[in-house]
Amino acid sequence: MDLNGKAAIVTGASRGIGRQIALELGRRGVSVAVAARSVEQKGRLPGTVGETVGMIEAAGGRAIAVQADVTREADIGRLVDETVQAFGRLDIVINNAADTRGVTTPIEAYPRDVWLRQFDSNVHGPFTMISLAVPHLRAQGGGVIVNLTSSSAELTEVKREPGGGAHHQLNLIGYGATKAALNRLSNAVAPYLVADNIAVVCLDPGGTRTELMEMMGERGLIDPSHAHPMAWPVEDVLTILTADDPLQYAGQILRTDELHAG
Repeated sequence: MDLNGKAAIVTGASRGIGRQIALELGRRGVSVAVAARSVEQKGRLPGTVGETVGMIEAAGGRAIAVQADVTREADIGRLVDETVQAFGRLDIVINNAADTRGVTTPIEAYPRDVWLRQFDSNVHGPFTMISLAVPHLRAQGGGVIVNLTSSSAELTEVKREPGGGAHHQLNLIGYGATKAALNRLSNAVAPYLVADNIAVVCLDPGGTRTELMEMMGERGLIDPSHAHPMAWPVEDVLTILTADDPLQYAGQILRTDELHAG
């Protein structure tokens, strides 16, 4: 795909991988709708949609900032509408926004509201985005939808030792289940859209040194030194988008760690 002149939506683009993807698309001539739940910085984490738009424009690109909560159907509809109104088209969707907050609570006490909240963001949000974006991609003769997933979706070994290593996974009950559902949603939708020249692809960015990871490292919660730079998954997204035939990746889960192995 020749990216120049295309239009894209990138969710969760106020910081992290989403911001870096939006910046790179803007540098390559893509008009970008930069979307995130909030428009003002909250807490210690840096970044707003306005800042991302400013960075794209400073690099000579074109972008708009759109406040959108992907758990709300009306917000997603408005995001798609504002993108098409501003740019006259839609060719690319990057479903990057995700609720990664978990709780270390056993299943018998796991809060149902946390479970539902994560499904609203990580599954229902991309489902709604895809359903609303497809008619516009189809009108352009095709396009690409990239859903950011996680290795937390993978099945893990069950150990018959005290605890079984389960405590480490407790906060992934909801998150892991949502990413597994997103993988299957992508794989299930992909065959139906191939005829429309629309590729639906999952990318697992792996352990990436985002601002959140850096902050957690400063607090001694994790060791970010083993993570790879944000440039890696951004490069992988560009590999998908600029391929001669992005449909070769349709329905697949690409993994940054594997693509950059060695």
